Parts: sequence; C-alpha cells; structure tokens
Amino acid sequence: MFYTEYVLRILLRSKLTYVLLVFYLLIFIWWVKIFISGVKISDENYLFGLVYAFIALIGGVNGLLISKKWGGYKSLVGKGIIFLSFGLLSYWFGQVAWSYYNLVLKVELPYPSIADIGYFAAILFYIAGMYTFARVSGAKLILNKLKGKLISFIIPASMLAISYFLFLQHISPDFSNIIKTFLDFGTPVGYTIVISMALTAYFLTRGVLGGKMKNRVLYIILALIVQNITDNTFLYQAGAGIYYNAGINDFMFATSFTVMSIALIMFKNYD
Repeated sequence: MFYTEYVLRILLRSKLTYVLLVFYLLIFIWWVKIFISGVKISDENYLFGLVYAFIALIGGVNGLLISKKWGGYKSLVGKGIIFLSFGLLSYWFGQVAWSYYNLVLKVELPYPSIADIGYFAAILFYIAGMYTFARVSGAKLILNKLKGKLISFIIPASMLAISYFLFLQHISPDFSNIIKTFLDFGTPVGYTIVISMALTAYFLTRGVLGGKMKNRVLYIILALIVQNITDNTFLYQAGAGIYYNAGINDFMFATSFTVMSIALIMFKNYD
C-alpha cells in the first residue's frame, strides 16, 4: 500500500506522466479499432508501428534531461539513467527503421534486419544501466559475503531456467543464418542477464538502498520484465510466422515503452 502511494505521489507531480498516459490510451483505442477490423496488412498497420514508437522517443529524451539532475554521466545514478534512456532511444531507432521500410520503401522488412541493431542495442544499454545501479547500491562489496555469493548464483540460475523453459527450448538453431540464431538466443539470454543483475542488486542491498532508491529500482525491474516478455513474444511470433504489424505484440511494445518511460519519470525528484 505504501509503495503504491509513493509511486503515485512521485508520478502525478510530472505533467509528462499525464501526457504519456493519454497518448497510451489513444494508442490503445487505435489498436482496438485495427484489431476489430481484422486488417493485417495496410498502411494503417505500418503507421501504427511508427506512431507508438514516439512513446520511446519521449521517454528516452526525458530520461536524458532527468539524468542532469543527478549529475549526468559524472554520477553513477545519472549514468544509470542515461543508459536506460539510450535503451528506449534504441528501440525508437529500431521502430523507425522498421516503419521506413514498410511505409516509404514499401518493402516488408525481414527478420533479422537493420531494425534489430536498435532492438538488440537496447538490451546492451539496459545491462550497462543495471550494472551501474548495482554499483550505486554497493552490491560489489556485499558479493564478497557468503549471502551475496549465494544470491548471485541462485537468481541468475533461476532466471536462466525460466528463460529456457519459456523461450529457449522452443528455438531451433539455424546455422545457415547465424545472425538470426544469435538474436533468437541472444535476446532471451540478454534479458536473463539484465533482470538477474537487477534482482541481485535489489535483494543484496535492499537494506542499504533506502526506501527512495529501492522503490525506483523495483519499478525498473517491473519495466524490464515487461520488455523481456514483449521481446520474446516477438521472437516466438516471428519464428512461427504469425507476427503482423499492429498485432498484439505491437501493443505490448507500446505498453513496455510506457512502463519504462514512467520508470524514468520516478527519478525526476529526489524524494
């Protein structure tokens, strides 16, 4: 209850929160309209993918501005926010590239493609961001203790097992397409790493993070889990040949961008 009240108190101070939520609501209404129509290939479907990407652009740019309040790249917190912001901007790049080929060149973008440079780069930025936040929380020092070593083993092992049973066991390597195989396996493994780092940092240091930073880290973990589910759903749909523009997975991407953008807003104030 306290956590919910804290989150609302922080978020409702920012006008951008309202802008993002209204934008997200309009995206939802638009998506429902397309879904009910049953149309899977049209300029409207492709345009939907371009428009919702602006959530990631807004959230990423706002995150870079917020990072300045924490000292920017000169501080660990500021640096962590910058990496998370770059993650959102990487997703925006990927969506713009995807939409450019569909809308302008009238070419259905294959998987993998240039858009995947942005999508996979986002995972690397998120890993860098969570590593930085782990340093903020002092996880490196606690890792030297027995409790730290146990947690640092149990969480990654558990995440890897979950990732395998949910995603990896359904993927067959295609050695004729090394890039596709790398992305198919690299995306689930990449998110296993980033979420493991986030959870390890939280559980190791929840007693020393303080309520303010702890709540922010919790919300980032939620945002990363939503993004992980979204990315792996795309891999499954693309592999099964059932993905289409403006389908359920695109709405999931819009949701994940919104959740991460709001997670960054939580850093706007110090309290």
